[in-house]
Amino acid sequence: MILLSMQQFDPTATNPNEANEWFYGLWIWLAILLPMALAIVLAAAKRTQKAELPHVTDMTWKLDVLEAELPVLVHAYHKWSIGDRVIEAQVEKLAANQQERLTAFWLDIESNPDAVGTYPTLGEKCVALFVKEKLVWQAQGVHDAETILREIEPFLPAPSGVAADEGTDKIE
Repeated sequence: MILLSMQQFDPTATNPNEANEWFYGLWIWLAILLPMALAIVLAAAKRTQKAELPHVTDMTWKLDVLEAELPVLVHAYHKWSIGDRVIEAQVEKLAANQQERLTAFWLDIESNPDAVGTYPTLGEKCVALFVKEKLVWQAQGVHDAETILREIEPFLPAPSGVAADEGTDKIE
């Protein structure tokens, strides 16, 4: 369309309306494209500024996951998977709200074949809970933070300041 508008420009035009068509056509395209470009740049900046969970690797698997004092929630993901991006937000929310009760890590499936090889059920869109060297809970697919918390609650220590039988089901 811009090319079409530029072809309509005739520097020898005697009618002022003909000369203005190209000028206004260009401004209309700029008014459409600039906000879109700005939105893309701002979204990319926001994505790089968000607090990320630490990554666990083949080299740190034993120390970070198997020998951890608190239960460890691991989100196994592929960099290219859209479903994994959805789960990221839920795991981050859960980790932020339950940081005194569990530790959370990301596990890049493609970069860490040894950790995935030890637990072959860890796959795309997988969230797993490890307690004292054991895989005690695992879910495939997309789940919200409240559902994950409700399912892993029996494996977590009681929250500080709350009696053991009260528990917490709500993610804020």
